[in-house]
Amino acid sequence: MAKDVFQTKKTSPMQCVADIGPNQDVVGIFAVEEKQLRTTKNGKPFLTLKLRDKTGSVTARLWENAAETAQSLAGHRVLRIQGRSELFRDELQIHVQTVQAVPEKEVNPSDFLPVCPRDVKEMWREFSGLLQGLTRKPHRELVQSFLADKPLMQRFRKAPGAKSVHHAYLGGLLEHTVGVMRLASLIADVYPRLDRDLLLLGAFLHDIGKIYEYTYDLVIDYSDVGRLVGHMVLGVEILNAKLMVCKGFPEETAMVLKHLILSHHGETEYGAVQKPMTREALALHLADDLDARMNSVDEILSKSDDPESAWTAYQQLYGRYFYKGSRTEASLMETGSALSQNSAGREKVQLPLWPEGLAKGLSHDDA
Repeated sequence: MAKDVFQTKKTSPMQCVADIGPNQDVVGIFAVEEKQLRTTKNGKPFLTLKLRDKTGSVTARLWENAAETAQSLAGHRVLRIQGRSELFRDELQIHVQTVQAVPEKEVNPSDFLPVCPRDVKEMWREFSGLLQGLTRKPHRELVQSFLADKPLMQRFRKAPGAKSVHHAYLGGLLEHTVGVMRLASLIADVYPRLDRDLLLLGAFLHDIGKIYEYTYDLVIDYSDVGRLVGHMVLGVEILNAKLMVCKGFPEETAMVLKHLILSHHGETEYGAVQKPMTREALALHLADDLDARMNSVDEILSKSDDPESAWTAYQQLYGRYFYKGSRTEASLMETGSALSQNSAGREKVQLPLWPEGLAKGLSHDDA
């Protein structure tokens, strides 16, 4: 391993991931999410690291003495890194020059775990308000059995929504659940044949098993039971325990509610135990997928590394680039503010809704 430069650069400020741009010297302490020793086409070993702090994650690569370094870092989850950042295939990465293990007792875990940007109390109020929409007594009693379980609800408020991809931060499960419940309520307004109570219950419980699927003491990772059993089956087990307490809960409702949990991923190749076989199951799957994807794309757009490009880097998960647009968020906010002021009585601006010519030819018969 190379010489520990941190002994000679004690005054160097530690950097967080969000502050790292291309072509910068990097000195920082990061948690290790993934670590893999690989080889080049020429057979030379190199070490790939996925590093994280609470502001984000970044890939790092060590090319010199990779095998020896990987062995010396085995079992260590916090590293002190010195290197140089660069763009590789439009993605930021760190070329590691020096790395040193840091004892976990010397760091604060909260420095490495990302947190939901929304206020938990605010989300909880919205969550509680949505549950007020339940009308049937057995459903309200079932919900009350969950709310009365304080340890379970504490985990529900704190748990991440995923290890990666979407809502992958503390409080993410609550945020995602609220998002799916909000969509479910709107969908039920549009499609009155849906059982609103059942759909809202399913939205609440569809990911409840994630409270046990993940560990999040330093980084977000799968628990043993999460890998072996998975959150859908865990969710049904949690529901079964509550149904034992709620005497007289309708048997058929319990069955279709379990189906909602087991089918919300839509297809078996995406992890669903069953495909959606009811209206409510199909609606829940679509609401879940939409909320997850919107959060994922928002994350991609907000963390795009190249401010000069109107496009993100190629996103392997989606098989496409995403267009960021040529206008900055600040300019869009200014436009929105100006329009709000105009609507409040200031000089109004006429905005064309249709290209000239199209509007003239559009009649009620065309709608």
